[in-house]
Amino acid sequence: MNSWFSRKSDPSEDASEEHIPQPEDSLNELRKLLVGPLHSQIEEMRELMRDQGINPDDLSKILPEAIMIRAARDRQMVKAVEPLTEEAIKASVERDPRVLVEVLVPVMLPAIRKAITTLIKEMIQTFSATLEHGLSMRGLKWRFEAFKTKKPFGEVALLHSLVYQVEQVFLIHKETGLVLQHAVSEDTVAQDPDMVSAMLTAIQDFVRDSFGAGQDATLENLHFGDRTVLIEQTSLAVLAAVVWGTPPVEVEKALHETLSAIHFEQLDNLRYFEGDTAPFEITGARISDCLRSQFKSKKRNPVLLWLLVGAAVFGIGYGSFFFIRDYMRWNDYLEKLHGEPGIVITETNKKNGKYHIFGLRDMLASDPVEMLRASDIEADRVIFDWELYHSSHPDFIIRRIRGILRPPETIELEVRDNVLHVRGSAPHHWIAEAEKLAKAIPGIMGFADDGVVDADIRNIEIIREEIEKTYFFFDRVSVEIKPGQEHILKQLDKDIREFDRLNRIFDKQISIEIVGHTDSVGTDERNLEISRKRAEKLFSLLVAGGMSADMFTTRGAGWKELLREEFSEADRELNRYVSFHIIRDSEEYKAEREPGWPAEQPKDNTGPQLPATGKKISDSAEFGPL
Repeated sequence: MNSWFSRKSDPSEDASEEHIPQPEDSLNELRKLLVGPLHSQIEEMRELMRDQGINPDDLSKILPEAIMIRAARDRQMVKAVEPLTEEAIKASVERDPRVLVEVLVPVMLPAIRKAITTLIKEMIQTFSATLEHGLSMRGLKWRFEAFKTKKPFGEVALLHSLVYQVEQVFLIHKETGLVLQHAVSEDTVAQDPDMVSAMLTAIQDFVRDSFGAGQDATLENLHFGDRTVLIEQTSLAVLAAVVWGTPPVEVEKALHETLSAIHFEQLDNLRYFEGDTAPFEITGARISDCLRSQFKSKKRNPVLLWLLVGAAVFGIGYGSFFFIRDYMRWNDYLEKLHGEPGIVITETNKKNGKYHIFGLRDMLASDPVEMLRASDIEADRVIFDWELYHSSHPDFIIRRIRGILRPPETIELEVRDNVLHVRGSAPHHWIAEAEKLAKAIPGIMGFADDGVVDADIRNIEIIREEIEKTYFFFDRVSVEIKPGQEHILKQLDKDIREFDRLNRIFDKQISIEIVGHTDSVGTDERNLEISRKRAEKLFSLLVAGGMSADMFTTRGAGWKELLREEFSEADRELNRYVSFHIIRDSEEYKAEREPGWPAEQPKDNTGPQLPATGKKISDSAEFGPL
C-alpha cells in the first residue's frame, strides 16, 4: 500500500517532509477523535468520585433537568416522589391545617356549588319528563301554575305531590373518604359518587377547620334549597343521604340503624380497608332500604275517574277500529297485487308510518297506484321500489307480439308451446313481415300459419269481378255512352287503379281488354266497325282520366256476343254495350288465390246471365225492368 500509515521514517529524506505524521502519533490522534468526549466524561466522573464533598451549586444546575428527563422517560420518578409529597402534606396539615384550607377553599367551593346545582337541575328535569304527559285536572292545574311562575313543571308537581324522597345514599370509609357503596332512586340522575364523597369530606374538613371544631366534631346535616344531606357517622364509616323535602325522624333513625348494623357486620373490613370495595357489596340491600319516599294522599273523584276510563276506552276503541280497518285494507291490497299478472312482490315492510313494497313489475301490468286508489289507501303512504322485468304470462306475450307485429283486427294470435299460431286474414306484406319478425321475439321459437287468408289476393278477385261486370250502354249506331253513366265511369277508374296497385304487390302487370258490342241489326261489317269504335271510346275516356294506355287493348265483337237473344227492341237495346275482360294467365293467378276461392262463379242456366256473375239480367237494378 502506498498509504502514509505504512511509510517508515528515513533520516535522509528532505526536511520539507518533516510535517508528515508518524504512525504512532496518527493512532493517538484518531483515538482522541473517536473516544475523546467519552474519555473526558469518564475523567470528570473519576474526579467527582474522588471528591467526597459535592458542590450544591453544581448539583442545582443539573438536578431540575435530570428530574424532567427521568419523568418523561417513565413513572419511576413519580413513584419515588409520591411518598415524600404525601408526608409533606400530612406534616403541613398537622402543623397548621389553615394553610391548606386557605389554598383549597377558592378551588373547592366553586366546584361544590356547581356540582350541587347540576345535581338539582338534573333531578328536576328527570321528574318533569316523568310527569309531563299527565292528563288529569290536577296535572293541568300544575301546568298552569308552572306557566305563571316560570318554574319547570316537574318542580311544581314535586312541590305539590311529594312530601319527601331519599334520592341517594352513600356509604363512605371515614379515614380514606372513599365510597364503599352507593344507592340511587329510580327517578334520580346520579352524579359520580367518588366526586360527591370527596366534596362532602372537603366540606366537613372546611367547616371543622374554619370554625375551630375538634377532631371529634362531625357535620350532621347540610341544607341547600329543598334538599337536605343527612349524615350519620361512626368511628370507621359515614352514611350520607340526600333527601328532597322535609324528612321525618324515621329517616334519620333508619340511617342510624343501618350504619350501626354495617359497622358491626363489617368491622374488620372497615378497620383494615386498603381500597378493595368488594367485601362491602353485601351491604347494598341495606343501603337500598334507606331509599324511602312519601307522597301526599289525594282524594279520588269517582266521576272524573270514570270519565277518564271512558275516554281511554273510547280512544283505544277508536284507534283499534282504524288500525284494524287499515290492516284489512292493506292485506286486501297485497292480495290483489299478488294475484295481478306481471307483478311479483319480494318484500314488504312499514317504516316511519309508511308502507314500503319491493318487487318486480312488467310494464304491461296494471298500475299499482291506480289499484291503491281503488283500495281506499292514501297514495302518499305507500312507497314502491320496482325492478322492471318481462313476464312470461301468455296475455303479456300476446300483447308484446301485437305491439311488435301490429296485426290488423282480422288476425287472431295464440301462443302454444312457444310457437306463434296465426289465423284470419291480413294484407300480403304483413304476412311476409310477420313471419320474419316473429322469430326475433323473445320466447317465440316458431311461426305457424293456421290458414291465414291473403287479403290482397282476395281483394284482387273481388275487384276483378267488379270490373268484369261493369257495362256501358249506347243508343243505336251511336259511339257515345248514354247519359247518366258518369258515376259508373268514376267507379271503374277507381277499381282499375286499385286492381293495378294490388297486382304490383306481386310484381304483376295487368292487361284489360275493352270489347265493344252491337245488336244484330245491320251488316256484319257495319256492326263490327261500330263495336270497335265503342271500345275505343271507352279507351279514350279511361286514358283521359290518367290511366296508362299500356294496360288496355280494344276489340270489336260486332253482334257475335249477345247478352240476350233478340225478340224485341228492348233485347236489341241491351246488346248495344261495352264490356271489360281482364287478360291474365289463369293458372298463375289460380296459384296465388286463397284455397277454396272459385276462379269462376257457377252460372244459372235458367235465364240470361251477366258474364262472370251470378246475377240474372232480370235482377240487375242497373238494367231496369226488361
